[in-house]
Amino acid sequence: MATVIILHGLSRSMASMRRLAKYVGEGGFNPVLIDYPSGETTIERLADGIFSELPQAGKLHFVGHSLGGVLSVRVAKMLPEARRGRIVQLGAPNFGSEIAQRASIFGKLIGPALAELVPHSGEDTVGLDIGAIAGTAAIPAYGLITGIEGENDGKVSVASAWGNAPEGKRISFRVAHSIMMQDRRVIDATVTFLKTGSFAP
Repeated sequence: MATVIILHGLSRSMASMRRLAKYVGEGGFNPVLIDYPSGETTIERLADGIFSELPQAGKLHFVGHSLGGVLSVRVAKMLPEARRGRIVQLGAPNFGSEIAQRASIFGKLIGPALAELVPHSGEDTVGLDIGAIAGTAAIPAYGLITGIEGENDGKVSVASAWGNAPEGKRISFRVAHSIMMQDRRVIDATVTFLKTGSFAP
């Protein structure tokens, strides 16, 4: 049975991913929820901590919400190529987010990783099989507060959430950032991608 590492987002805990993990398990996988101290240190150190908790053998798939999606890529790249499975990102700020810039005054409360989520050019994902899910539920007027232009989920733009995922491995749903990992459409799409490498049913 293939193992799926499930990572929560910034300022959340693994409890926020339990519903998704349940359906991943029912889909025939072995879900492993990993809690990590998202508000305490840098993305690099968080990735090192998560890597140290991974199973020592077998291919590993990843599902990550928000910062967890960014960490999924970082951690997968630390694995030997033969152990890298599929990655599903849920609302991951692959190119950062304007809201991180505006929220920087809360950096001491939210943690050092926030400063790394300001808009940037993304990172190398060559050799990774990534499926990216974006949310589009934010109303346009909300952009005046967040600074995010175009379709977005209230915290991350569609363009950033899709990142470098190829055209056939991107999908969006009308769902908000903070609840997308609980949404059944998102969950079903996640399980489908883990099984097939595509969001097509």
